[in-house]
Amino acid sequence: MVNKKNIVWADDEIDLLEPHILFLEKKGYNMIPVNSGEDAIDECSKNSIDLVLIDEMMNGLDGLSTVTIIKKKWPDIPIVMITKNEEEWLMEEAIGSQISNYLTKPVNPSQVLIACKKILEVEHIKDNKITKDFIDYFNTLSEYSFDNIAINQWYERYNDLCNWSIDLDSIKDKNIIKILYDQKKTISLKFNDFIIKNYKKWIDNHDRDKASPILSHKVFDYSLKPIIDDKKNIVFIVVDCLRLDQWKAISKLLYPHYNIKEDFHVSIIPTATPFARNSIFSGLLPNDLKNEYPDLWKKMFYNNKLNGFEDILFKNLLEKNNFGTLSNKYLKISNLNAGNKFINKINDYKNINILNIVVNFVDMLGHSRSESEVLSELIPNEAAYRKAILNWFSNSWLLEALLIIKEWDNTDIIITSDHGNVNVNRSIAVRGDQFTSMGVRYKYGRNLGVNTKYAFKITNPEDYNLPMFDVNTEYIVAKDHGYFVYRNDYHKYVNMYKNTFQHGGISMDEMIVPLVHLESK
Repeated sequence: MVNKKNIVWADDEIDLLEPHILFLEKKGYNMIPVNSGEDAIDECSKNSIDLVLIDEMMNGLDGLSTVTIIKKKWPDIPIVMITKNEEEWLMEEAIGSQISNYLTKPVNPSQVLIACKKILEVEHIKDNKITKDFIDYFNTLSEYSFDNIAINQWYERYNDLCNWSIDLDSIKDKNIIKILYDQKKTISLKFNDFIIKNYKKWIDNHDRDKASPILSHKVFDYSLKPIIDDKKNIVFIVVDCLRLDQWKAISKLLYPHYNIKEDFHVSIIPTATPFARNSIFSGLLPNDLKNEYPDLWKKMFYNNKLNGFEDILFKNLLEKNNFGTLSNKYLKISNLNAGNKFINKINDYKNINILNIVVNFVDMLGHSRSESEVLSELIPNEAAYRKAILNWFSNSWLLEALLIIKEWDNTDIIITSDHGNVNVNRSIAVRGDQFTSMGVRYKYGRNLGVNTKYAFKITNPEDYNLPMFDVNTEYIVAKDHGYFVYRNDYHKYVNMYKNTFQHGGISMDEMIVPLVHLESK
């Protein structure tokens, strides 16, 4: 230890503990032995004390009384109580006094050392262990070949990266965080090539083989339909813009209550709500949706009701699968007031066969951050974004609802998203006319000009099952961490969008989406 920690050990037979004290001093601690509770309090007032070890039975001021005084004056000093008394009431009284640990005499030096390390060095030890394990992982990953790997192996790699992102949140060494970021960036470039090479084959594969992922329009077939066939009710929750790392952060609150099976689906391109979420609820790729429901499609894209008909699309999907007699309800919850109203009448939906809930908070938080200097400071990076979502979820109507639904009979829960998002930092100059769409990570229009090193250009949209808006429609989709900026007012828009969270493009964060099955424990 670079800085020795000061430990007060209070015991009215302190001379008998000299071997223990010498042992701890050899381990690098500065030990301050005292004979009474009064002396322990005096040392806390004179010195900067990191830990107090205290006997429960002492002449004069007893252990519990000493603990009460120390905690009142110096609430941040951790205390370990050491006693011969094994009665449960004493343990509860000590724990209620906010002690950090409780040891029963006789104690050996190693027991005391472990108790001290758990309190004084646990963060340092954890950081060292996590850092070492990550470096080992990084060295292994550096030797990994991403050539010709299948989508399931991409899931594994991305899953690992998300887990490391969370594990490294507490690490103070920024160099380690940078290594993770750089590694993820390198892998993302390979993922771009993988998607562009395979995407068309996937959307043309109507029967889906093992090499193909579950795409947005197949979520119903592969996740909901088997539960319906099993005669169970479903609560289907789509959290708009929820990334895998964010799901992992909030899922820790659900593991005590649910058996959780994690899977993945791949968001269709563009990874944007008007395309991906409509695809989930309709079971159709975008151009198929346009051809099958031309009137609805026109209302979506020409009347600015991009996701205004998901309930109708889902009812039609049920009917096409011979589930038209099943009861279903569609709810879109965009704010706390709507969430509380849902909670107040949640048991009205208890016996509905399929309850669809779209949750907009995560997407709204990302957009609000882009427009607010205050939120940008509160959420400066991905780790802070995760923590903000965890904080919301831990106090949310959604968690409350999930804990209520847990008690419903014969009901499973599916949680997914339509797409994730990515923190963008590379501007991509683009040329388009006044009819070009407004997306930051994707655009459609006529005669779109862009450097195809940084964007995937689709000149024949129908080859990718994307709708045409006129005979000259093209699409461009940003790769990696890029965002589109018009040449006019270039610097204005560079500053506006740099380091914001956007979606619509090609990246692991946007395309590899959690698809989670919850069953009550």
